[in-house]
Amino acid sequence: MKGSMTAAQTTLPGNHPLTSSHTKLVLASGLCFVLVVVAGIQFGAVNLTWSEVWAGLTGESSRHVERVVFELRLPRTLTGVLIGIHFAVSGWLLQLLSRNPLAEAGILGISAGASLVAVIAFIIGDWVVSSGDPYNNTSFALQYLPMFAMAGGLVTALGVYFLGMRHGQLSPVKMTLTGAVIAGMLHALTTGALAFWGHAHTELVAQWLAGSLYGSEWQHLRALLPWTLIGLTGLAFLVRPLNVMQLDDQHARTLGLGLNGWRAFALLVATLLAASAVGVVGPVGFIGLLVPHISRRLAGADLPVQLVLCVLLGAVLAVLADLIGRTLFTPYEVPVGVVSAVLGVPFFLYLLSRQP
Repeated sequence: MKGSMTAAQTTLPGNHPLTSSHTKLVLASGLCFVLVVVAGIQFGAVNLTWSEVWAGLTGESSRHVERVVFELRLPRTLTGVLIGIHFAVSGWLLQLLSRNPLAEAGILGISAGASLVAVIAFIIGDWVVSSGDPYNNTSFALQYLPMFAMAGGLVTALGVYFLGMRHGQLSPVKMTLTGAVIAGMLHALTTGALAFWGHAHTELVAQWLAGSLYGSEWQHLRALLPWTLIGLTGLAFLVRPLNVMQLDDQHARTLGLGLNGWRAFALLVATLLAASAVGVVGPVGFIGLLVPHISRRLAGADLPVQLVLCVLLGAVLAVLADLIGRTLFTPYEVPVGVVSAVLGVPFFLYLLSRQP
């Protein structure tokens, strides 16, 4: 991949000095992030005062309070932070890559491909491990499931990308429609695989397929964190090439950018982020659609500011959706994937109505 970019960088899209308004936006988003994380730890099915929560975090409370705060709410909230970052940044990359504001891992079928391979891995793991509960088997579910999900997501992403080509150019509308069709087919295959399994723990996997943070523990956080670090490291290499990709292909090539190589790398990072999150908590849709769009509206064409806002607001939306799902209908829980879909579907229809 060639990445030599010279004096022309000053005129590239997204190369703008950081303004005071951008600084205020980032600080406000950071404040929202802190408040939502605190709320995620504070509120739940068990009513606790803030002093009790603090005592639970510092180990100075009863065993019951410490378990609720430190073993249940804190890892669940932090896992929500990571999956929000994964899906939001993945959607941001896919939208930049395809130049399509409707692109997102769920809509393009990446989450469906990851889910199908993960469900197949559930079934095979149950046959091999014979534990009666393959998802709660730490060595299987948390070591290998994200990798299986990433393989399924990557194959689907490549298929949608190449099928979305028209006369050698990527067609945003064709790519979106192709992704929707493939996602529908993969969802049907996933349902068929579950019916074929006919296992007593199918209900557990069905809950996972709804995109749920229920039961998230420290081991889930540890399983997801390495992929977060790998994905964010890949983003560090992508910020400049993404600026150039906003130009037309001919101008991008004159600046020395190897378009095919960088596009493949961007697709790999986007798929890695989305599919690894699917492998740990299941498919959570529409975060990758809502957050990048909001970030672009707030930050304008400044890609680094867009990225920072995506990280912060993605975490905010995921934790907030989970908080709503587990407190609105207490003692019952609504999976975070269902809440995000309720928020995202009207927004998606609005964006679709504005497309030519």
